[in-house]
Amino acid sequence: MFLRRLRSNRYPVAVATGLFAVLYVAGSLSLLAVLACVVAVIAAFGAAPVGIVAASPEERQPEVPLAHDRKRSDVLLDSLPDPILLLDSEGTVRSLNAASRQVFNNTIQPGSSALTRFRNPELLSMIKRALAGETPEPVEIVERYPIERWFQAAIVALPAEWEDDEPFLLYLRDLSEMHRLDRMRSDFIANASHELRTPLASLSGFIETLSGPARNDATARDRFLAIMQEQANRMSRLIDDLLSLSRLETASGRTEFQLLNIAEVLRHVAASLASQVEEVDVTLNVDFDAVEDPGCRVRGSRDELIQVFSNLLENAIRYAATGKMIDFHAERVDDGGAQSVRVIVRDYGPGIAEDHIPRLTERFYRVDVESSRAKKGTGLGLAIVKHILTRHRGRLSISSVPGRGASFVATLPTEPVHEASGRQKRR
Repeated sequence: MFLRRLRSNRYPVAVATGLFAVLYVAGSLSLLAVLACVVAVIAAFGAAPVGIVAASPEERQPEVPLAHDRKRSDVLLDSLPDPILLLDSEGTVRSLNAASRQVFNNTIQPGSSALTRFRNPELLSMIKRALAGETPEPVEIVERYPIERWFQAAIVALPAEWEDDEPFLLYLRDLSEMHRLDRMRSDFIANASHELRTPLASLSGFIETLSGPARNDATARDRFLAIMQEQANRMSRLIDDLLSLSRLETASGRTEFQLLNIAEVLRHVAASLASQVEEVDVTLNVDFDAVEDPGCRVRGSRDELIQVFSNLLENAIRYAATGKMIDFHAERVDDGGAQSVRVIVRDYGPGIAEDHIPRLTERFYRVDVESSRAKKGTGLGLAIVKHILTRHRGRLSISSVPGRGASFVATLPTEPVHEASGRQKRR
């Protein structure tokens, strides 16, 4: 405040100092007297109210009540999506924004010390260096409570004009999503490599055996060739699913959608998989009457939706042997005010434990790896289903009771035919 007052009254201070200098040159005052007078003037104007002399137009600013200014600052901080904490010179939290309270689950409160709340050595070192007057570089930290989150932390000293005792701002940029995607990408590469390496190793071993000890063994050759064919088919299915995922990601937003009769799509899927149903001696209960209405149409890609329901039905066929029955139904529902179609694929097989359900749509995730491979699963089917439904503004929900089967429900928004035709005419 002293410097602000002195700067505001710099012109009279300069005039007085110049006058004393003239008196010193003229011999009217000694050097010691001039210095004493200058110090007295500086002290007087430094203690005087700001703007005792009219300020220049660019310096004139309307006075804002401190409470109003503080409230405005709090609103601005609360509008930011990342956690921000204001610290005093001792590292005590004086205030924090709404994102901080949400991210840290109210474990940080005004009056608590940032030096005791955080345990990360790099973060503590950065805060201590800032409190000591240094300018530390940002650091990357991980917070494991209440959930695991990654942050890039930075601390800056606020301007001297900051009125309250909050000279430091601690900013935490949330990097959790970026780390999650990086981890997913690396896991995907590792899993894909493993899934491809297994059949390749099997093929390589059998080829080596057939080229050597079993060269003239007709029985072994026929048995090994059958296994090699099975492994080659497995690798082919895996590559096809990987290519499907790649096409879906690169074609996102560019595929030409059209109005589809969802009942016709579902009937096509049921007919194409009828032979597989017969092979496992399972009863397929089909009911699409509720979506036969000509006014009930879904906008999307026919091939992609066939892939969705084929994957779901094939999944049910693999695990329906114990229940001997599959329900394949469709119905119209009001989904949050929007008319939608809900397609249910339910098997009566062994079911799925609750802790596995949230991860079923992850790439290469399997409840039972050996059982899935034995049933010719690639671990990518439900990931493809989820991706396609998301592109069609739909969603997939899964429920199951162990021992009583599982239900896979795909929900898609419908589009009345008259609205679509009207839009086509306007185009």
